[in-house]
Amino acid sequence: MRGMPAAPASWSSREPGTSERTWLRGTPWASLGHLDVEALAARYSRVVVVAAHPDDETLAVGAFLAMLADAGLAVDVALVTDGEGSHSAATGLTFEVVREVRRREFDDALGVLLGGALGRVERLALPDGRVADHRAELAAALERVVRVTAAEASTVSDQSPSRAVGCDDAATDVTSTVAPSMTPVRGSGTERVLVVAPAEADAHIDHDTCGAVARDVAAQLGAACVSYPLWWWHWGDPSSVAETVWERSVLTVPDVASLQRKRAAIAAYSSQIGTFARPAAEPAMLDAGVLAHFERLVETLFDPDGALPRVASSDDGRTPAASFDAMFEGSDDPWGVETRWYERRRRALIEAMLPEEHLGRVLDLGCSTGVLTQVLAERADGVVAVDGSAQALARARRRDVDGVDWRHAELPSVLDELADEGQRFDTVVLSEIGYFLDGATLLATLAGIDALLRDDGVVVVANWLHPTRDIPLDGRLVDEQVRLVWPTLARYEDDDVAIVVARPSNGDAPTAATAPVSRDTRAVLRIPSTSANPVYTGDFRPHSSTDGERGIGAVSGESARDDVEGEAS
Repeated sequence: MRGMPAAPASWSSREPGTSERTWLRGTPWASLGHLDVEALAARYSRVVVVAAHPDDETLAVGAFLAMLADAGLAVDVALVTDGEGSHSAATGLTFEVVREVRRREFDDALGVLLGGALGRVERLALPDGRVADHRAELAAALERVVRVTAAEASTVSDQSPSRAVGCDDAATDVTSTVAPSMTPVRGSGTERVLVVAPAEADAHIDHDTCGAVARDVAAQLGAACVSYPLWWWHWGDPSSVAETVWERSVLTVPDVASLQRKRAAIAAYSSQIGTFARPAAEPAMLDAGVLAHFERLVETLFDPDGALPRVASSDDGRTPAASFDAMFEGSDDPWGVETRWYERRRRALIEAMLPEEHLGRVLDLGCSTGVLTQVLAERADGVVAVDGSAQALARARRRDVDGVDWRHAELPSVLDELADEGQRFDTVVLSEIGYFLDGATLLATLAGIDALLRDDGVVVVANWLHPTRDIPLDGRLVDEQVRLVWPTLARYEDDDVAIVVARPSNGDAPTAATAPVSRDTRAVLRIPSTSANPVYTGDFRPHSSTDGERGIGAVSGESARDDVEGEAS
């Protein structure tokens, strides 16, 4: 795609690459278009994914594939190589052994992501690292895949596969169903096929070849084609990316379930993320620095031809402020922040974990009724407290706390407003608000926070860890995303809450020397909680529950205060 930066003359996956913090600061998250999955399912009847190696499909677009499956679209996959060259001769493993292991991992990962939506899989078994020597064979195979996909889609119409495909039956040989005389003809249903292939400028010869050939085949047959970057995140630099590239990029913004399935699918590739059959001197192919790009809460597709429908700009990626305002219809303290033990304990933990007694200038995002804000103000030179709920702020202002600038505003736009005013902060608090934002809006918020921090400034992020529903994210995902972009200064976790204190100026995190952050990296203290777990449903009033969910449902309640008092311990 035009505007892509030129790849370096040489690069290595073993070397530290571009950090997630660099991409966080250099990517215009707030202005990128979001994929409309429902409209995509209406526009296309089937999707063909081209993967140069096993794991490419999961790392780059795993959550997207899960979203397609949930939308009822069948997905066919063309696996170009078996990735048999991923282990050096020092491991003592033959190509045949590695090929068999990676094939099994591939089947397992696709089963997690797609289940019954997995259609045909064609394994081309071209030589790993030498796909460019087999362009004609690759082109012929992809032509067959797209034609058969189009023919099957027109036959079954809007029906999706009814059974899950396991390891034994996933590898349907497409060539056996294609007549030798079949030649590429534009149309014949191919315009209802979407091809998803590696980016042509990924600086890996197999990826680049697969991307270029897939684009040519799609154009010849009249199918749509988009591409995904993979190693580009490792060697690329956002400062050298042309604006036109971002204009033609579309974000997939997955829900919690799709993100969790992607993480489970990545874990299936133990040969790539662990020390499977590797000598001590040879690290895993996908270390924490590389994986950080693919544990991001969004995925990116390059769409130069406008093949992907985008959501309307009015969809701002936040839980509506009206939902929060409605909470206050029957109570001045619907969250129970002044009565519930959990809320008091979380507040005390945040206060204790702040590394300096004097907080300087403080930005409190999602301040609600201002209970924590009042605590922060006692140690600060001044506080800007922001909330999207007018009802919450009305109650916060009654506290009459000196030195607080209460603002009714939304994330992330308020951060740009503060930057335009020349404001800078020493301490930023984001307490239990991140999961009410979708992945793209959270990334834009974190980028805005990063830009507002003074040197040696700290960010404190607290997250409820119990399940959520009908809101964009959950606390675990938010906590992981924060630790992917900023180095951790301190962290606390128990059964209910995780609190991380980050100091971005300490450098980039994580690097190749660290363990993957999404694996179990529990902090200094691990304390089982005895407090009751509320579930937030309907009008957001808390109700006692044993499953500890937080979200928006269809349940309404009586007095929120009565519910809260019944839970307090």
